[in-house]
Amino acid sequence: MNKSRITSFAIALTALSLWGGAAQAQHNDQRLNKAITDAAWYKKAAKSAPSFRDLLKRRKAAVEQFRAIPTSALQPITIKAFATAEQRAGTRHVIIREHEYFNDSGYNNGGFDLGIGTPDHVIAAIAGDLIDSYVTQAAIKGVAIDSLAINIKQTGPSLQNWGLDYTIFIDSPASDSQLEELRLLAEQNSPLYQFSIRAHKVNTVLEYHKSADELVIPPTYQPGLREFIEWETRKGEANRKLRESGQRPDKSKFGGYAYDYPYSRKNPYTPAQSDSYLDPDGPSAFINPSSGVTVLQVRHHRVLQDHPLFFGGNDLGPTAVESHVGLLGSCFTHVAEGTAARNKIALDTLNVSLTAQFDPRSGRKGFEQTPLYPTDIQMRVIISSPRSEAEIRQLVADTERGCPIYNLVTNAQEIKGRIKRVTAYLK
Repeated sequence: MNKSRITSFAIALTALSLWGGAAQAQHNDQRLNKAITDAAWYKKAAKSAPSFRDLLKRRKAAVEQFRAIPTSALQPITIKAFATAEQRAGTRHVIIREHEYFNDSGYNNGGFDLGIGTPDHVIAAIAGDLIDSYVTQAAIKGVAIDSLAINIKQTGPSLQNWGLDYTIFIDSPASDSQLEELRLLAEQNSPLYQFSIRAHKVNTVLEYHKSADELVIPPTYQPGLREFIEWETRKGEANRKLRESGQRPDKSKFGGYAYDYPYSRKNPYTPAQSDSYLDPDGPSAFINPSSGVTVLQVRHHRVLQDHPLFFGGNDLGPTAVESHVGLLGSCFTHVAEGTAARNKIALDTLNVSLTAQFDPRSGRKGFEQTPLYPTDIQMRVIISSPRSEAEIRQLVADTERGCPIYNLVTNAQEIKGRIKRVTAYLK
């Protein structure tokens, strides 16, 4: 391995300004207003927008500027993420630098459909990192691409074996052998692909706080996490009784959960040249060629992944690696809620803070053996509860065993990929 290795995460350069100045902003507003009222004009404007080949040129320039940075000027990065279980709804709130998002399940999985569920989100994050690596490697190798998108599925039978399977949809004049070489390079240089095919240790530390056995409720009090856990317990017991009697869970009770709600509904706002061939029934990702931002799609939800300014992006979202670290905390809080509800353990606060190390010098001279993926994962679980510390420690241990993302991280995964040629519908 040598200094030519460039990961999708480690592209350091000054921020690229795609649309500069007030005059250009006004022009963009005019284009948008015209597009809203004139469908034919929109189609013409979409064709004249920056193309995928323009994105490859910008990415190549980013790679060259990154390579020009002296190794002595690069330092390891500490990735930080914070996840908390929101008091009233039990949704997971994730904060990464100045970015934040909510994770939630669909109605058919007992959630309020306020965001992407964590297993699907982390699968989409891996897909997003892979597709970004395809762009970087295509820019380095000079492989022309006109459209690129990815679908990914979980086919594994257990928490420990996810069995991820992805399809890259590509419109390119390159030969089959060139595209196969591109696939191998993209996988070799995708931090999350390489991270996922290896097993890692997560160092978990519990910060326990004893809370009162009986809460004093002020007049303006709103239901908190303890009430949410109790509500989850009642819901689970009621649904268990229905299943034991041969009935389906009652979707009219406990918040109107619709167990027959379809997994997905289509998002009608699909970008040109990207996802006309994406399957809405699974996690997907595509890259906006104008900005280079990676868009993750699960059900009708969309989340952005991007690079910071000093890594060549626009900092419109967390990086794929940052997202993966944050999603570990998000999933842990979700499973801890359900585990607490099943065991009738009252919780008053449930927060998880995480750190990991990432080294952008990976592959350079003297750092050939430095991993290109995150290492040294530290997870601090902060819980306040009226139950004893011993019971909470057992809750944390049970949560680790049942947390999908924790098992994804701590067990090596198999990921299979293939390329499928398509023709972009706008050319």
